[in-house]
Amino acid sequence: MGTIVTGALLLLLSVAPALAATPAEVARGKYIFGATGGCGCHTESKGPVNAGGRKYDGPYGTVYSANITPDIKTGIGGWTDEQVIMAIRLGRGPKGERLVPVHPFISFNGMANEDLKALVAFLRTVPPVNRTNTPKKITVPMFDSVFLPAWLMAFAAKETAPPAAPVSGVVRGEYLVHAVAHCGECHTPRSAMTMAVDNSRFLAGNPKKTGPEGQATPNITPDKATGLGDWTEAQIVTYLGTGNRPEGDVAGGLKEEMIQGTLAGLKDLTKADLQAIARYLKSIPAVKNKIE
Repeated sequence: MGTIVTGALLLLLSVAPALAATPAEVARGKYIFGATGGCGCHTESKGPVNAGGRKYDGPYGTVYSANITPDIKTGIGGWTDEQVIMAIRLGRGPKGERLVPVHPFISFNGMANEDLKALVAFLRTVPPVNRTNTPKKITVPMFDSVFLPAWLMAFAAKETAPPAAPVSGVVRGEYLVHAVAHCGECHTPRSAMTMAVDNSRFLAGNPKKTGPEGQATPNITPDKATGLGDWTEAQIVTYLGTGNRPEGDVAGGLKEEMIQGTLAGLKDLTKADLQAIARYLKSIPAVKNKIE
């Protein structure tokens, strides 16, 4: 009898639904979502949040961002938490298919487990949108089977996830810059031939030719002539939180999108986290690289 009861209990546990996320976990997930810049790549201009469809052209062809709302049929509603995390961190779909690294999984690979789990919990609270994903249009033969795996092996340096997310100081800033806000994806120089990032010049900026969506990104190393060397930590904090530059100009383009976010953005980070980012940016090697 004991064996039967135990077996029945195990069966019930195996089919029981996963415990719902706590309000605190969802709030943490929304905060991380904002720290990524609000995952704006997954929202078309004036379109429903996270419903995908944003177009990205590359030397390999064209891809469209995916629907990451919790819609069962067209979004991630039918994915397990583990499958969503695998996509975020490893760039693999639920069937193991490779995702094109327009999605910055190379950076998100360094996100701490508790932040990833909270992020997934928050994504599941966003209103579901029934919008079928637009298929990618790849023009390079054998791109998925040969060229993408080879590129990832040759050029995709991976972040290392910490056992727990740092909570303060320069290490917190480093974590946010590298693994969450993925600043290097846009601000680190890329090769025009391979589009690989040159981490020896981390955060030294990109001209329009290699910048994201054809937009130039500034040098944000502490170089006085071409970077943020003359900015104070307070000025960096103000810029990240409001978009207001020291000389009176305001952020535009992709940076404005990152600051404003969709459901949350960089503007929603705590002052302590913005200060941690500013201190980290002032601590990295200065690289002279003028971006026109």
